[in-house]
Amino acid sequence: MAQFCKKCGTAHTPDARFCDECGNAVNTAPAPASSPAPAQVPAQAPALSGVKRRHLILAGGVLAVVVVAGGALAWLLAPEAASAGSFSRAIDAHLAADEAARDKLLCLSNLPYQKEEIRVASYDSSTRQWLDALVRSELYTGPVEQSSGGWIAQSQFVYTLAAPGKAALRGDKLCVAKGVKVASVSGYEQVRELGGQQVAMAAAKLALTDEAAWLAKSADRALILERLPHGDLEVQLPLALVDKQWQVTDRVQLNQAAMAMAAAIGQSPAVQGAGMLDKLKSVFSFGGHPLVGKWQAPRGNVLEFTRDSVIENGKVTKGTFTTEGNVVTLAPEGAGGTVMRISLSNNNNTAQISLGGMRVGTLQRVRD
Repeated sequence: MAQFCKKCGTAHTPDARFCDECGNAVNTAPAPASSPAPAQVPAQAPALSGVKRRHLILAGGVLAVVVVAGGALAWLLAPEAASAGSFSRAIDAHLAADEAARDKLLCLSNLPYQKEEIRVASYDSSTRQWLDALVRSELYTGPVEQSSGGWIAQSQFVYTLAAPGKAALRGDKLCVAKGVKVASVSGYEQVRELGGQQVAMAAAKLALTDEAAWLAKSADRALILERLPHGDLEVQLPLALVDKQWQVTDRVQLNQAAMAMAAAIGQSPAVQGAGMLDKLKSVFSFGGHPLVGKWQAPRGNVLEFTRDSVIENGKVTKGTFTTEGNVVTLAPEGAGGTVMRISLSNNNNTAQISLGGMRVGTLQRVRD
């Protein structure tokens, strides 16, 4: 079969290699199409095996746990800072755990309230006024006037304990609430170190909790609260940093701090212990008798208190002073003396005097 040159169209034999007319190459096999070069794939890091990945995750988790645990441990080991919150917590815990301390704040003990009847002489107007307030608060009924009988008959007024009064009793005390808590506190800004221990004196304003229903609705509520041992619901308490937490302290802990102080300055604890405790207490006016000195009443008369007596217009009355918080009680020597209760303010510059349960006057400290 004839074949033709693709350039000039001249016929040539099947085995010819060139065209006889124009010399064009014929019968050449087409060159195979060149395939494109494969694309260069960037080298990749070998993939992590499952075991290595788990090890890395585990190591990261352990590191996170160590960091968190370290921070928590540092927080737990750090001593509690002196603050309003830490002092309030310490005082609230103390009052919640110590029933006797709560009763001293919340209960009245100026009369034998556990008795079914209280008899008051007609001339004792202050006690009658107080019991009349309790009658208006529905704690007592009466009064019923009776004669004392005998050779010299005297008129008496009999007050009978009512059911709400019985419910308000705790032992021989008449209580106005079940609990108390800190409303505000100060003293955390004046921490001192004594005998290697941090101590402070806290002044706390308190608020009643679970107040008795009869008190809440009483028209004499303010008068009744004034008769409490701490009528202003303010207390002063010594605190110490114990086991890295602030706690209300006591005489034992104060004595330990005093003994440590004595040892630190090279004095004999056996000889100096008591004296050092007095020095320690004086730093914050712990305990003791804070009335010592001269006080003036609004009318100008002056009372002078010493360690064991009170002097008025040159008359000296010996007695025993006891201190509970900011309340000082003077019990005169001999029979027939009237117990005097003096409630001091936080700064110890003013005081309220009560005789026989009645508030009778205000005193102002005289500065020399």
